[in-house]
Amino acid sequence: MWLFGQASSAARAALIYITVGALTIIWTAVWFVYLRNHPPETSTVYYFCGGLLATGVVLVIIGFGVGRIGRTARHADMPAEIAPPVAVAPTAAAAVTTTPVVTPANNSVPQRSSNSAPASSAQEVKRIVG
Repeated sequence: MWLFGQASSAARAALIYITVGALTIIWTAVWFVYLRNHPPETSTVYYFCGGLLATGVVLVIIGFGVGRIGRTARHADMPAEIAPPVAVAPTAAAAVTTTPVVTPANNSVPQRSSNSAPASSAQEVKRIVG
């Protein structure tokens, strides 16, 4: 059975980053101990050793970051579940309430009689204004 059969791509990337970073840190530590026991002629080798140690630490940090991002985005990797249809029970019709229309006390809007023809908007405005 393949190791990454059920793992998401983020989990796989996190595992690779952490593994490579940890191995880099371990072998850099071994190299540093060797350099301490057998001092080199110049200090340039210590810079390379320090650079590899920093690279390993950064890879481990990236791995933990990718793992956290993958954990929070796990729901995006899962297939969508199809919910069964929900039956809606019929409800009683709501009672319609009406509010009374209140007209102004001074009755400034002219009232039309029901048997007259509708006036144009210009005539209506002229009647209201003037």
